[in-house]
Amino acid sequence: MTFDKEKYTDKKHLLIVGKSENERKKYVDNIISTSDKVIYRFKRNLKDFDEYIEEVRNVFPFIPYNWDEQNPKKWTLNQIWDFHLDWTDDTFNILIVLEEFDEIEDNWKTEIIRDYFTTSYDQEKENKSNLNFQLILTLEKENELIKNVISEFGLNENEKRTEEQIINGKLKIINLEWE
Repeated sequence: MTFDKEKYTDKKHLLIVGKSENERKKYVDNIISTSDKVIYRFKRNLKDFDEYIEEVRNVFPFIPYNWDEQNPKKWTLNQIWDFHLDWTDDTFNILIVLEEFDEIEDNWKTEIIRDYFTTSYDQEKENKSNLNFQLILTLEKENELIKNVISEFGLNENEKRTEEQIINGKLKIINLEWE
């Protein structure tokens, strides 16, 4: 398996599918070993949104502006989700790794991935091709996840591209069966 770091590392989010879980992990490990970004790697095989949010709480260093007025142990799941989205929106040069994301409920899987793509879309700047953050996602099979994300994606008012063009421009699907 070869990986062209120059071609994808700073320019695309990656969806890695095919072969075994172990092969996908090795492929991700290879990418991570060449990355100069700050890496946030979630535990593999998350089962539901609550578990995802608990991982967000454990993995990400976000702190709300009024942190001294709050008790983080009492934050609701929605507050953590909002803090996470805000933090991701204001963060640069990071790599977020979600491995074996197959088990998450389909509606939450779509929502989580859509939010990452929306944040990436909102961060776009003219004449700038690098991403503020990169998402690496592994699944056994794609199972129309990208089609579902496209159908839920919202465009800015004056956008000339379609949802599909935006997502396809930001994403590289790597099927290890073909590598």
